[in-house]
Amino acid sequence: PTATALAGGRQATGPGVPSTSAAGPGVSATAPAGPGLLAASRPTVTGAAGMGTEAAMVSAMGTEEELEEGLELDLDDAWRRVDRVTALPYHEFALEMTPGGNQYISNVGGQGLMVINWDGTGRRSLGPNVAIQHLTLSGNRVVYVSGGRAGVVPVAGGPHRFVDISDRIRVDLREEALQKFREATRVIGERFYRTDMKGLDWPSVVARYELLVSRARTASEFSDIVNALLGELGASHSGLTNPGPASSLREPAGRLGIEYERVELDDGRAGFRVTHVVPGGPADRGATRPAVGDIITEVEFRPFSGHETLLQSMRGRVGEELVVTFERAVPGRSATTEYRALLTPIAYAELAELKYAEAVEASRRAVDELSDGRLGYIHIQAMNQSSLDEFQGHLYGAAYGKDGLIIDVRNNAGGSTTDRVLTSIMAAEHAYTIPAGADPSLTGHYPHDRLDAPRYTLPINMIANEKSYSNAEILAHAFRTLGRGTLVGEQTYGGVISTGTHTLLDGAVLRVPFRGWYLPDGTDMERNGAVPHLRVRQTPEDEAAGVDRQLEHAVRDLLGRLE
Repeated sequence: PTATALAGGRQATGPGVPSTSAAGPGVSATAPAGPGLLAASRPTVTGAAGMGTEAAMVSAMGTEEELEEGLELDLDDAWRRVDRVTALPYHEFALEMTPGGNQYISNVGGQGLMVINWDGTGRRSLGPNVAIQHLTLSGNRVVYVSGGRAGVVPVAGGPHRFVDISDRIRVDLREEALQKFREATRVIGERFYRTDMKGLDWPSVVARYELLVSRARTASEFSDIVNALLGELGASHSGLTNPGPASSLREPAGRLGIEYERVELDDGRAGFRVTHVVPGGPADRGATRPAVGDIITEVEFRPFSGHETLLQSMRGRVGEELVVTFERAVPGRSATTEYRALLTPIAYAELAELKYAEAVEASRRAVDELSDGRLGYIHIQAMNQSSLDEFQGHLYGAAYGKDGLIIDVRNNAGGSTTDRVLTSIMAAEHAYTIPAGADPSLTGHYPHDRLDAPRYTLPINMIANEKSYSNAEILAHAFRTLGRGTLVGEQTYGGVISTGTHTLLDGAVLRVPFRGWYLPDGTDMERNGAVPHLRVRQTPEDEAAGVDRQLEHAVRDLLGRLE
């Protein structure tokens, strides 16, 4: 009899193939592919004892040579026989599969090291993300490296065991540099997005730089030479960085959430006059707090010495409650009043987020004032998942009751979410709904639970500038190409390539562009930034004066289109 059975996504038919249902009991297989893990059925020959064995398969199906003779592939409905195992919003990488094909092990974004059954069930965490090396031959343990230590963890779960090895080796720095260089240039030659290497005679260029590398003795010398080589290609998203201590190993200095200037007091002491208080920062909290014009004179009852800065006085004190002394001028009196406040300094990253939120709120208020409340405003900080979530979450609040919307992607360093932003702003209206009891004249409403993403169909203007990079440029290009509205600002940077990384022998990380991006007319987005319909220069003088000419022009243009 002739029967069909799925094997690795292929349908095998031919004489001697046993009758086995691709969807029946005892069928199991795995085949990783695509953004999630995919599973496909495969035949399992079950012996008299109910156990599938290789010997039973060979006996029932014949030898490999016999199977190949007359083998036909049925691919017409192969897509029906492939099922997605995972559909996670996180990137899965460093995939391993147990020898029996019954389980996958991988790192899952920020979720850590995960194991999952071949059919998508039984997902569980084994620990944090690690550099997976391989599975043991039996497939019951994962061997990995983390923080410079070799570790092992059972696939079934359990404690991690570290195999600490201590030894000394002598490294020939010249040979190490040459090995790293040859590996790096091979990877660049294989992966670079332009197979013609932009017209360079790549072997000759490599040979020329290899002479320099042969004389390199330090990691910084090596990276300087490789980065000069990459400069020959004139491509963004590329470079080599050396391994080094993570920033978390450095002693952080606390921030009070203020802007200030150094002053000298009448008695010769140093102080720091507050010129601005960042909303939501440490100095903006509590009953007693410094205000603009106050002078900070002590931290933890200790005056500032010599040329000591405010940051130096709070080195290593992030999250530590401190007594901050400051003086405040009393109206109508020559004397000042001394105050003491309990403030808890924050890290630089947290302060940066607070200042970003302050800037966005200032732009939102400006749009509201310039448009007399008719326009909404949203800034997209980056083209990543968290910024996308914020964009989608704020879209309704920013646009409700408005006649139009300003979307700002200035100073956006990129990412990968352009198409999901476009899902919200490019969907056309095909219907509207009126629920029971609603005013029939209120048209244009649509149930949001039917949409993949929040939708906005009213007029939009977008602002971009020379500090809009990568995926933010793709969004700006798309906005113009699709004719969604007026693009305002300055031409974007012109650095649009998909890039990947490769780790060299000593941990140095090489970034290599592997995919170019082009407009429908064939224009390479690399070195060809998105050109605004309305070019408006924003000068340093404008920044210092608090004037945003690009925002003003974007509002004026959109209001003009609404008339």
